[in-house]
Amino acid sequence: MTPAAGLTTPLSTTETADLLARFYRDGWVVVPGVLSPGECAALRELADQLAARSPSFVIRNPEETDIAFAGLFIREPILSLVQAILGPACRFCGQNVIRNQPGQAIAHWHVDDQLEYPLPAEVPRWDARVRLPLTWFSVQVPLSDLDSVEDGPTEVVPGSHYSGRIPPPVDPVFEGRGAVPVLCRAGDIYLFNHQVWHRGRPNTGTRTRYLMQLQYARGDSLAWRCQGAARTPALERVLLGADPRLVELMVGPPKYR
Repeated sequence: MTPAAGLTTPLSTTETADLLARFYRDGWVVVPGVLSPGECAALRELADQLAARSPSFVIRNPEETDIAFAGLFIREPILSLVQAILGPACRFCGQNVIRNQPGQAIAHWHVDDQLEYPLPAEVPRWDARVRLPLTWFSVQVPLSDLDSVEDGPTEVVPGSHYSGRIPPPVDPVFEGRGAVPVLCRAGDIYLFNHQVWHRGRPNTGTRTRYLMQLQYARGDSLAWRCQGAARTPALERVLLGADPRLVELMVGPPKYR
């Protein structure tokens, strides 16, 4: 199947190894052409419907509204890439769609949740030969083209997840490398380590920016991010008759306790 039609099968062993090496090194990596243009258009339309009911430009818990959102958690090659990082028992730990119009952005430099591997001042960085463990991470899915800095793409400081530090508020630089935009097209995805220094670049263009986030956690109960989705009545309706693999990933109990 060509990238223009979307991907539905795992990547080759060689492709997967190359992508993961870059992900572990830089903190992010783009996989092109996963969703088709038609899929992106349909998801944008659903997001617009949800946005009409929400005062925020962050649409939370879309998985509770339509199987089109929830089903992406077992879409290939997304799932197999996630399992290669978190293990075969990985679980859902969150979903949202950031739908920001011109002038809107989460534009401050940050890491998500909290700094997980802090270092004292006298230790300059974590050893690059070490792959720092991940409890959870995000698969970012642009639903609109983010191929210009005016569109408000995510900006990251490559390798900064090894810093052991919170980013400075302005112009962060890690080992001589400053911020770079993650430029991509609708339907691409990028694997994203939430501990890399990042922000949403301000949307100064004329188009609404649509960025969906699929968040996965390890399949255990050692942290709150690993608990899976709440069994709300809305989610139960969405999952009624769904693929058993999706039900297990969304609401199945942690494999390890």
